[in-house]
Amino acid sequence: MSVVLTVQGARAADLVTGVSPLAELLACLHSIAEPDHHFEVRPWLTRIRAETSEALQGRLTTYAPLWARRRCRLLLPFELPLGQTFEAELQRIEALPVGRFAAAAAEAIHGGLVELGDLVGDAAARDAYVVSCERRSFGRGELARHLVADPEAFRADLLDVLRVCAEEFFTDEWARVSHRLEAECTAVRARAGALSVAEVLASLSPNAAVRHDPASVVFDKLQSLRADLRGRRCLLVPSVHARPHLIVKVDPEYPVVVHFPVEGDGARDTLAQVRLRLAILADPARLSLCRHLVNEPITTSDLAARTGMTVPQVSRHLGRLREAGLLVSHRDGRMIQHRLNLQRLLPMGVDVLTAIMR
Repeated sequence: MSVVLTVQGARAADLVTGVSPLAELLACLHSIAEPDHHFEVRPWLTRIRAETSEALQGRLTTYAPLWARRRCRLLLPFELPLGQTFEAELQRIEALPVGRFAAAAAEAIHGGLVELGDLVGDAAARDAYVVSCERRSFGRGELARHLVADPEAFRADLLDVLRVCAEEFFTDEWARVSHRLEAECTAVRARAGALSVAEVLASLSPNAAVRHDPASVVFDKLQSLRADLRGRRCLLVPSVHARPHLIVKVDPEYPVVVHFPVEGDGARDTLAQVRLRLAILADPARLSLCRHLVNEPITTSDLAARTGMTVPQVSRHLGRLREAGLLVSHRDGRMIQHRLNLQRLLPMGVDVLTAIMR
């Protein structure tokens, strides 16, 4: 499964990069709703839970379907220009025709494939939609009832929740991360001036690949989605809190948007790199060597003597460990001593989960 963006005939000018405070709040709310996916920010999540009011926490739980599994398209930029203030982005949502607002909110609330119909003007469509949401969960059913009963009241209450988030925690968080996001935008724009459209898009994720005939970019995701960027705007929006997820939204009503994570101080491995390391460590002979290499620096001949392998066998296994970045070797006089690279080995659990969840 993958997300495929066909770029044959797409213009660099149609790639628009910029920040969005509302999109960053969406990423924050997703991590609050799905904390198990965001173990790297657990200290931040713990602090937010401690500092936000019980009233807001309850409302965030009620509205969680809008930002849990299927993030609501309305909370990502849906028109230019990018770089608007948080309040200006909320005013865009306020100005949407009620039918378009209701349809976008309804898709996120349901969280799956659903035929919406006319939720504003067709009572039968509303009833069928609510029943479909109730089958998925009680919370989704209750939120669906709220939406179809009075979309305008639903919109007003949702916007109030987002404004309270800004008051209680997000204004300070945006001040902390916005400069970093602006710097990422500058870097992406520089790449856009020197690289092809496909290469720019592929640079947004370590799990992306450029394909040819037709020219396209493939993001390795647990999702099947295709879009042709020819003649379409594509909005590139960086995020600190979206890590490790890269989100691609394709909707005929709006530009394509790629909400991509800004990597931390140490970039995570690709899925292929993680698989290589796991495969190398799965070999019983190499695992036996690792038990010796983890304790102290040791030479190839000493490893052979301890394990009963020949020196050439040990050398081949050490080469595989070195290929995966799991071995550190240094010269001590006339001898070469080896040791496991614990700095590369310790984060592997995080690397595995991060690669899976991208």
